[in-house]
Amino acid sequence: MAIDPLKALAVNYQAGERIVAAAESGACMFLVQSGSVRLTRPANGGGAPVEIAQLEKGDFFGERALLEGGTYGIDAEALDACEVIEIGPSTFHRLLRAHPEISVRLLRKLAARVERLERRLSSVGGDETQLTVRPAPAPPARSHAAVARGSRASLVVEGGGPVFPLVGEEILVGRYDPVTEIQPEIDLTEIDTKRSVSRRHARMTLRDGAWYVAEEVGALNGTFVNGTRLLPGRGAPLSQGDVISAGMVRLIYRVE
Repeated sequence: MAIDPLKALAVNYQAGERIVAAAESGACMFLVQSGSVRLTRPANGGGAPVEIAQLEKGDFFGERALLEGGTYGIDAEALDACEVIEIGPSTFHRLLRAHPEISVRLLRKLAARVERLERRLSSVGGDETQLTVRPAPAPPARSHAAVARGSRASLVVEGGGPVFPLVGEEILVGRYDPVTEIQPEIDLTEIDTKRSVSRRHARMTLRDGAWYVAEEVGALNGTFVNGTRLLPGRGAPLSQGDVISAGMVRLIYRVE
């Protein structure tokens, strides 16, 4: 049986134990292997720290210190007993090989950061002195009210559960990602108790009145339509009653 070379880098923390401090300098990033971690940012003026995310297995933090050096800028605390892998520069490439989905999410996080900065610069006319650091926004509430182009197409959780109307022309299926701050239109977080669905798992697109589903690059545990595995980026057309399996979650495609 192959041994995970990153296992030797794992560190165990107990609930309430500090992992890193905002003012601490370092050159490591951290990958949560089990349990959960809370990230907070010190408030201006000495007020109460602001919570910016709660991370779980597969999430990471501290990448800025790894890539750029300097302080972490956030406090990280174990919410419960957890295992965290500490990644230094010499082992970073091994992380990407063992967990290729991490590199995809890292690029998405950096791209989102650049986009937010560009929007702020545009809104203040390029005056960087007006830029302020704001906490990550809370994930928006899901909307189950509308349908796309009057077609009344939806995804229904097999065995009973929420109904997700297909609204618009492109829909992301997955779980809220506190690392990239991406909120999927169809959020399976509450349904996927086993955490088998990737943060960005699949994408629904409307083409010429028909809905297609494709697996996202970097998704784990597979995306299937009626038992057939989909290839990342290749859309499969859907018909009434088709069963879409995302990890361990099964969704039925309905058209009324």
